Amino acid sequence: MPARPATGPNLLDNGYALAFLAAALFSIKAIFIKLAYRHGVDVETFILLRMLLALPFYLAILASLRTRGQWQPVPGHTLALTIALGICAYYMASFLDLQGLRYISANFERLIIYLYPTMVLVLGWWVLGKPVEPRQLLCILGAYAGILLIYWQDQQFSTGEAVPGWTGLGATSWGALLTLGAAFCFALYVTFSEAPIRRLGSRQFTALAMLAASGAIAIHFLVQGSWDRLAQPWQVYGYALAVAFLCTVIPSLMMSAAIERIGSASTGAIGSSGPVVTLVAAAWVLGEPFSLMHLLGMAIIIGSLLLLKSRSGSSPASAGARQKATAGSAAGENKPEGGNPGRGSAG
Repeated sequence: MPARPATGPNLLDNGYALAFLAAALFSIKAIFIKLAYRHGVDVETFILLRMLLALPFYLAILASLRTRGQWQPVPGHTLALTIALGICAYYMASFLDLQGLRYISANFERLIIYLYPTMVLVLGWWVLGKPVEPRQLLCILGAYAGILLIYWQDQQFSTGEAVPGWTGLGATSWGALLTLGAAFCFALYVTFSEAPIRRLGSRQFTALAMLAASGAIAIHFLVQGSWDRLAQPWQVYGYALAVAFLCTVIPSLMMSAAIERIGSASTGAIGSSGPVVTLVAAAWVLGEPFSLMHLLGMAIIIGSLLLLKSRSGSSPASAGARQKATAGSAAGENKPEGGNPGRGSAG
């Protein structure tokens, strides 16, 4: 058999590069949203534009599954759960996240969203009865201590947005609360999505969930105003397109490819660089604060969550799940690639 001709290094074959690029693209989403806000677009309109631009991609996924005979039957209870989770993650979480970004810095928002694994752990203990180790609790406390440090540091930061009077909160507190709500919605999605993903496969589940969220967003938009609000400057459409594809679809594909090449553990570890990318990009593009205290708080949060993931990943249950996922991939089943879909596109 003739030898294959030598070729130069291909970035798409480097799992570590793919994982870093995916994390970086996921992490600059907030930058594009902040830039769009400078053109006066409201939250409901921007979410609808983002969803409309991404919707053809998910419709194409469903059509491809039908054409290739990979469509899985959807029982009524699975469909209801998929719709509820889609609305929770891709509508409610996105809405709360974009609302929060009106009041807080992009790097603070990204670090709050980054806390969702701690909420998944607590929900698993509270609702599903999964055990939580004392070391995991210490990791959770460490992550929230880092968040409090950045919250204290950002008290002087202001976007100029007025907080509703009925809240009785400052801008930083209100924005942080909204973003925590977004992280919690996404944690609910991650906690309860395992069963429908196993039944439908990650692509079919995600596409159906996105369709449900699209319907909810359209209804919200119509109740709030009229279609005339879609008449936005071309820059807003450009930023919405960047968020939909550059910061969602493309890094999702990159992350799946990275997991295939270097595994989920290494991909997740490299993904921890995401908040660092957000901090640097926010300071460079948006002129947001970048101080030693921000770096310290970020280091505490990332370190705590990396330890939390390592403790969770070393449990017998996690090892068994990894073995089942590997077996499913080897059999060519339509299983989720590398865990729950959309995990990097929280918010």
